[in-house]
Amino acid sequence: MEIKKIKKLSLANIVALFYALFGFVVPLAALVHALVKVIYEKETAGKLTSYIFINLGVDFLISLAVAVGAGIIGWLIGFIMAGFYNFLAREIGGVKIELADEAGQAVSSKSEEKKQDSFKY
Repeated sequence: MEIKKIKKLSLANIVALFYALFGFVVPLAALVHALVKVIYEKETAGKLTSYIFINLGVDFLISLAVAVGAGIIGWLIGFIMAGFYNFLAREIGGVKIELADEAGQAVSSKSEEKKQDSFKY
């Protein structure tokens, strides 16, 4: 079996979702790291509560903005990659895959079986 064409919008949506999730989680992880670092500093002990709440709100908004931006960039990259793949698949052939059913036996299409029968090795 061969993947001859990828729908551009489908791939773009999936890549955008991955980029957006990654773009939301990474800034939040950086926030947690920064908060843990601040908690263990002795100089900020009195101002720690206000510092944490202000930074939590600001960093959450930054995380949302980064997620939206990363999602837009991911969508564009996915759209361009699908178009590039479709061009290359048309010119030199697509990615060949072999599927298996639940029993582990190879599943092939009728046209693949006919091609294999016509070529004797």
